Amino acid sequence: MPGDVPEKARVRPVDEADLQEKTLAALAPYRDQNGRIYTIWATLAHHEDALRRFLVFSNHVLGKNTLPPASRELMILRIAARAQAAYEWDQHVRIARRAGLADESILAAATGVWDVLDALDQDLLAATDSLVDRQSVDDELWGRLEAHLSVEQIIDVLYTVGQYLTIATVINTLGVQTEGDLALPLPQLSDQKEVPA
Repeated sequence: MPGDVPEKARVRPVDEADLQEKTLAALAPYRDQNGRIYTIWATLAHHEDALRRFLVFSNHVLGKNTLPPASRELMILRIAARAQAAYEWDQHVRIARRAGLADESILAAATGVWDVLDALDQDLLAATDSLVDRQSVDDELWGRLEAHLSVEQIIDVLYTVGQYLTIATVINTLGVQTEGDLALPLPQLSDQKEVPA
């Protein structure tokens, strides 16, 4: 799945002074501890109208999602690792740690060694891989998801995978660079875990 990732940014982040007031207002919650707008959002600010609309959906997926936060983060980390999207990986390692995940679980999700995770998270990661590879899940995996989750939660699984696959594509194509050293090295995946068809 991973494509060629540029070593430097193809599109530079927009300077905050050049943003419209309504964009600055929409980005108020998307600042780092030093008050700077996160690089991903400053990069996407080249298309301010689309960015503001995207943030509404993004806020649902990250802030109002019906999935357990730790499970959601494992799914996002799996996508980031498979796509080799370093920026996404770094941001979500930090969020995952705040959600209570140990580095062992983070790396397990990334590398496909899921036996240390509970049944729900294993099924969510299997669904993540299947959605990335096939844009669907088979009946057997659907049944496993239904055993754990409501329909509303399954829809949030789909939204989570779609959102973060989109973000990984943006990061890799535009060359969005990390904001310093990685919180945890990004595993280089040599052999993708195959989900049965």
